[in-house]
Amino acid sequence: MKKEPKKKTQIITAAEKLFNQFGFKKVTVEEICQAAVTSKMTFYKYFANKNELIKYLWQKMIDDSWAKLDELENNETSFQEKVQLILKLKEEATSTMGDQYIKDYLNIVPELQDFYNQILADVMQRFMKIIKRAQEKGEVRKTIRPEFFFAVVNLFMDLAKNEQLAALYDNYTEFALEVNNYLYYGLMPVPDEKKN
Repeated sequence: MKKEPKKKTQIITAAEKLFNQFGFKKVTVEEICQAAVTSKMTFYKYFANKNELIKYLWQKMIDDSWAKLDELENNETSFQEKVQLILKLKEEATSTMGDQYIKDYLNIVPELQDFYNQILADVMQRFMKIIKRAQEKGEVRKTIRPEFFFAVVNLFMDLAKNEQLAALYDNYTEFALEVNNYLYYGLMPVPDEKKN
């Protein structure tokens, strides 16, 4: 794997920290450069604008998640273990994000909408293959259509934007996990909860 230039890494690290703390909508290129102790000229050497940096960060997060999922695929892991990993990856990703970052992500800006839609389509296509393989193995109900599952996912994504519901939880991460756990387990205990 090719190592990133030091200045680019500084920009990425500074941006992640600022985005996690304040969300990405309000943070400016100037603030990122100041935190990274670098010039705007250096920033623009690596990223055309702030949105391109956001796309880079999201793509990296997706690529890292797929690499971990690929490892499970190669080990013939059960569907339930894959779901548990997916939920763990989502928890890890959202636990470092502040509430404002998650709100910004859920209420995407128009400039990022096409990229967001493409990532979502790729994720859905990949997960559809996982569901179909699990159906072939008898790990997922054969009568459920993956398309129905994804329609429900879309409804749950809208539910995740409900600020009244989110206010019932300590933070957005806890709320996002509740939404995901309900999607995969319904009212049944999450496997780790059964032990408690």
